[in-house]
Amino acid sequence: MDIMDAIKKALDMNGYLSKGIKDNIYELVTIMHEKLPEVDLTNLKDRLACIQFKKINKFISNEVSLYSNVDNILYFNSEKLNGEYDARHVLMYELLNVASSTDYKKGFAQDGKYEALNIGFTEILTNHLIGNESDKPMHQEQAIETNLLSSLVGPDVMKRAYFTNDTTLLIQGFANVGVRF
Repeated sequence: MDIMDAIKKALDMNGYLSKGIKDNIYELVTIMHEKLPEVDLTNLKDRLACIQFKKINKFISNEVSLYSNVDNILYFNSEKLNGEYDARHVLMYELLNVASSTDYKKGFAQDGKYEALNIGFTEILTNHLIGNESDKPMHQEQAIETNLLSSLVGPDVMKRAYFTNDTTLLIQGFANVGVRF
């Protein structure tokens, strides 16, 4: 079975999401698959089968969205989402977090390390995949910083480390260009 067929089936099995949300997710995952064909989407497929969406408010989180990889719940701050941010951009950003997550890591963020780098790279990938129709960027500072660091190790190393949760690839990449930790 093709991965996109398997993702469609996983979404169809999810009883927590409406048909409209499932369709939006499938559209964005299709773009992800077309533009990043080398990325294994098996983890994303498994998580989409049971992911839940919940609302939060500014008292719980000041972010527009937040993915809990431990609980597989995607939280949206509707107060911030309405009008301020490009909802499509926000959803793609979080789908990348889902795709790069295990129960313990998101991308190359682990044990409180590399979190800003992870946020920045997720933002860079989101902009690469679908852009941002809003005047309000989500994580512009982290994206700029990550772009500078990415130029040292190269985008392929960054992508591989992000989607395989392997920070040793980053550390080795930085060591290869003379950066010491």
